Amino acid sequence: MRVTPVLLVAIGAACGAVAKALDENDTQLELMAADDDEPICYWPMGLDCLLDRVDNNLKLGEANKCDLPVPIPTDNYVADLRRNKYDDPAKKVASQQPFIQLTATLQKEGTVSTPKKTKKTSWYQYVTNPTLVQSEIVFDAPGTYSLSIVANDYNHEVSCIGCVAILDMFRPRFGSACSCPTPLMSPQTLTTTSLTAFQNYDTAYKNYVADNNVVNNPNSGSLCKETSADGFSKRTLFYESENDCYTSCFDSTTFGTIVSKLKSNLPFPASLQTAAATLESSLNLKCKWSCRKKRTLKENYTPYECPSDYESEPHAPDSICTEGTGIPTMCSIDVSLEAKGTDIIAASVTINSIVQAASRNVLDALPSKPAGSDPVKNVYYSIPCTTFDKTNANCQYTTKLSQLLTVTTGFVTAFPTPTSEAANSKNFVSWRYNKDGTTFVKWDPLTDTTMISFTDASTTIVLEAWTACGRAYTTTFTVNLFLHSTLACSKFDTMWTVVEKPGVQGTEGTYCAYGGSDFAVLKLNMAVADVLQQASSTVTGTYTGVKCDIMVKETGGPDKQVVTFVDDQTSATINKYYGVELVTSPTTAQKTTGVIHCKFTRTPRSNSLMLASAATGDNNTLDCGHTFTIMDCDQPELNLGQKKDVCADACAGDTAPGMLEACGGSIVTSSDVSTTLKPSTPQTCCSKCTKALTCSSVGTTDVMRCEPSPTPLLMAEVSEMADREKSSLASSTTTLLLGASALVAVVALVVIKRRSTATRAGVEQDAYYAFLE
Repeated sequence: MRVTPVLLVAIGAACGAVAKALDENDTQLELMAADDDEPICYWPMGLDCLLDRVDNNLKLGEANKCDLPVPIPTDNYVADLRRNKYDDPAKKVASQQPFIQLTATLQKEGTVSTPKKTKKTSWYQYVTNPTLVQSEIVFDAPGTYSLSIVANDYNHEVSCIGCVAILDMFRPRFGSACSCPTPLMSPQTLTTTSLTAFQNYDTAYKNYVADNNVVNNPNSGSLCKETSADGFSKRTLFYESENDCYTSCFDSTTFGTIVSKLKSNLPFPASLQTAAATLESSLNLKCKWSCRKKRTLKENYTPYECPSDYESEPHAPDSICTEGTGIPTMCSIDVSLEAKGTDIIAASVTINSIVQAASRNVLDALPSKPAGSDPVKNVYYSIPCTTFDKTNANCQYTTKLSQLLTVTTGFVTAFPTPTSEAANSKNFVSWRYNKDGTTFVKWDPLTDTTMISFTDASTTIVLEAWTACGRAYTTTFTVNLFLHSTLACSKFDTMWTVVEKPGVQGTEGTYCAYGGSDFAVLKLNMAVADVLQQASSTVTGTYTGVKCDIMVKETGGPDKQVVTFVDDQTSATINKYYGVELVTSPTTAQKTTGVIHCKFTRTPRSNSLMLASAATGDNNTLDCGHTFTIMDCDQPELNLGQKKDVCADACAGDTAPGMLEACGGSIVTSSDVSTTLKPSTPQTCCSKCTKALTCSSVGTTDVMRCEPSPTPLLMAEVSEMADREKSSLASSTTTLLLGASALVAVVALVVIKRRSTATRAGVEQDAYYAFLE
């Protein structure tokens, strides 16, 4: 506040005397005109007072606030602490002249304001306590005020005019009912806890900056903003740009909008082929829920000032947007909630239990389990093929991912899931997969209709679950295919052997009929494992049997009808003897050929419920062939004596088997058009020989032929027949013969006559000859 020298005004004196008094006291006094005897008095220039309290209760004369240099009235008569005629001592006023009165009028362009006036104060009261009188003038609004003080006596009145600028120095501020909230850590993950914290934070800010928490003095300038930075309220939602927000940023309605955007902005199919890293970064940026708010309290302050002369009209200068200092004038928040896929959805994918069980069965069917195999994490499947063939539908595994996998989805526990969506997590997830790194395919585990064909030994599936905010889950598993073992004939020939008489073998590639007989003994020594050969990474399936046909014909002759002589569905090994008769119909032949064909079959192993039906084909059956040739390796014999004594001749043409002919076991014979298998029941031998024939086993085989009944003298011979496959028994036979002195002469005679004694002695079988040879 600027203070000027006190002005003194003398009333009731001559103009010259007044002028002189004023000049002596440095007053401002002018004559209105040369012939005008009334001077004009002015208060000092450049006066101002400051409004710096909220109540705008600024009083004229207030010490250190507005103690202006009010002109001091004086009078030679009514002053001097006298009681005047119309004074009211009790009320300290005067009802008529003389009295003193002050006036202050707010000056506004184009308007007339009601003046603020003191009471008509008695001279006594004013002289004794001028400050009390002045305090009746209260400045309750900033502006330029015209001032005047009027003093009169009974007959005269004098006034002095002035001007004061009342300046508003009280700036708007936030009240103390609450405080600007303490900043939160930002950004934070969107969870139930963080959302609640942000809602409270937003509410605290809203309460603090609310108009009812703004403190300002009355009649001050309007609130203002110098720039947009002084005040704003912005909000960014998922998948939106920043917008103005005049409500709460994080209320339940806004969260409902966020949830809707999570459902409506799933990335597939639009971004189906986008690389995971690129897509993740892009979606993360779209899932930010931000709130920026700020309020700065400023007001339009007008620097009022009085005119440079009292004859000019007051003029209000331009206002200035001004902020207070040292007081709470600003509060702001700038926080963000963000979410990634893993913050919203918890997903899991497992191989379903049925597939796991089927995979274990496949692994158990292998000779050894592959290193690292795990049916909980991967799929193992056998195909009914021995080689991989992408063009053969039987050599593929075709299924739907939904048949292999168990998929679960749910909201992350910490996510503020709306009650209405608690059971609908599937609507917030989009799935894709690829095979061996190829293009991605959109997948829906609930409406899966796509069949996938697996054709390679191992196929890697990458499966991903995505939300609008990024990837929630990814897993990798393999589908491993195992071939069936290759059926092989490589060991088939070695399964068949012809039992020959020791020391007598046929020519190369030809076998001898059994010594003395018209049939060969064929031995089958078959192991199924030699056909169903299993490699380390293959399965074998289920062996379902073997069926063998044989055709016996003249070597080089036309084919005949075959006969089945092996039909076995269960045995892992087959050990069996067969008698194969030399051809006799329509004629005998130099050589007889046996042609064998065996068909091995298996059923591909089942994959339980993973395959509707197992395909069958040539790779699950195998035809193996074997050809052998037999011939009579015995030379003709000449027998002395009578024909009736030769057993072979006696039984010739008889329907019953004769001397050393097959009579039991599995006997294969042939006619001129077909091959047949005789009943295995032992037959009754021919009874036309002088010595009875018995159907006996050939050595240790189950093939039987008609032989003479053994006698004590011939036990050595019988023993030799039982051991055909041993080397020579000549020395032991000689010992036995020398032990029987009664036979020495007979044996010697036989040797000399070369079997001629067979007729006389009645020896009716070729088995005797073995002793002598």
